[in-house]
Amino acid sequence: MNNTTSTTMSRTWMQLCLLFAFLLTTASGNNYSSGCCSEFTYEQIDKQLQAMKNCFESVSINWTAYQSANIFNQLQTLTDIIQKQQNEELQRLLPANCSAPAVPEDGGLLCVSVKNSAYCKPMCNAGYDFNFIRRSRLFEECSSATKHSWTTQFIGGNRLAICNKSRIAVSGASSAYFPEGQDCRKIKSDEQLMWNITNIFQSELIRAGITQSLESSSLFCG
Repeated sequence: MNNTTSTTMSRTWMQLCLLFAFLLTTASGNNYSSGCCSEFTYEQIDKQLQAMKNCFESVSINWTAYQSANIFNQLQTLTDIIQKQQNEELQRLLPANCSAPAVPEDGGLLCVSVKNSAYCKPMCNAGYDFNFIRRSRLFEECSSATKHSWTTQFIGGNRLAICNKSRIAVSGASSAYFPEGQDCRKIKSDEQLMWNITNIFQSELIRAGITQSLESSSLFCG
């Protein structure tokens, strides 16, 4: 890791530390402001966020517009940090000469790496559908065989799919849609659900003749 990357990550974790300290202090009344991120476990943060979520509406109704905007900006900072980490995770999964594909809004990309190839399966949330027919086109590829460019139904660029609002979902295979009430982010937060969709994708790759063991996999949400 070079010095620039190290400095950037240090700033990122400092922002996370400050924001988590704020959340934990607000929720529990404990003074964590002088602590460090290493003192915060996932379980602590998750528990406090759950507690805040349960009472947030009744508490925030008394805030001024300035106070609401201030909290929103801090939460947006956290969202931006997590999004940045997702982008970095996607880039690490790809072969060296493949650029990151655009993750569709209102959906996601389930991506796996196999040797020097990457395969990404576009998926749409419930209530959305693809703008191109892709029932037999389950995934896209970037590898030396594709000259390190993404196969795509679009002309040029790294867009693999678009999810448009729709009452019916008919353009893709049934496995290309997240279930009602379980959008991309909910699926990603559940280890069992992630295993389920990854196992389905692996079966689809095997049927397509891609039988090598998966090296890594992840779901990226728009």
